[in-house]
Amino acid sequence: MTKHFLLFTSLLLTLVGSAQDDPKSKAVIDKLITKSRAYTSFEADFSSVLINNQSKLNVKQEGNVKAKGKLFRLTLTDNTIIHDGKAIYTYSKKSNEVTISDPADMDKEMDPTKIFSIYEQGFKSQFVEEKKEADGTVVQVLKLFPQEPGKRPYHTVIMNVDKNKVEPRVVKVLYKDGNEVTYTLKKFTPNADLYDSVFTFDKTKFPGADINDVR
Repeated sequence: MTKHFLLFTSLLLTLVGSAQDDPKSKAVIDKLITKSRAYTSFEADFSSVLINNQSKLNVKQEGNVKAKGKLFRLTLTDNTIIHDGKAIYTYSKKSNEVTISDPADMDKEMDPTKIFSIYEQGFKSQFVEEKKEADGTVVQVLKLFPQEPGKRPYHTVIMNVDKNKVEPRVVKVLYKDGNEVTYTLKKFTPNADLYDSVFTFDKTKFPGADINDVR
């Protein structure tokens, strides 16, 4: 589950660029790129639903991500992940354990700080439709397909972009294993005022937790 959420933070704002075959989708993504380049930091609240009809999975969670430069803090219902620039600290509430790992070992696709650049290449995009939601928001629906599907755990990403705000509203990732994960952006704050202490692991805030350093 944690890997799905890290993937979402990478997809959250842009799924930027790709080998766009569709001029209409390219126009939408170019606007996302232009806007995102002005961000030096951000904070976002989101919800997610993981569904697998065959396995009868239906898991709902709430999340928050804060990022500045290479630093990030991802807070989920059962996990907290902190990157302080030198190490990644992953806390599991269920096991009350903290695993310390080397950032170099993290899959770049899972890095929340790469959300504005990691997908500049590697996708074909398709404009599906423009529609008005029940609350009056006009959204532009895009589909993204990896150019090298054998290297990705998913085959399709469907993104609803708020046309007025120029930011994703809903992102749905369709995985090859039958999982479908839908993320809904509830609140997004660009250029958030975040102190470095937000990205510092403080063991006193995780009392009694076992520390497992795998670096």
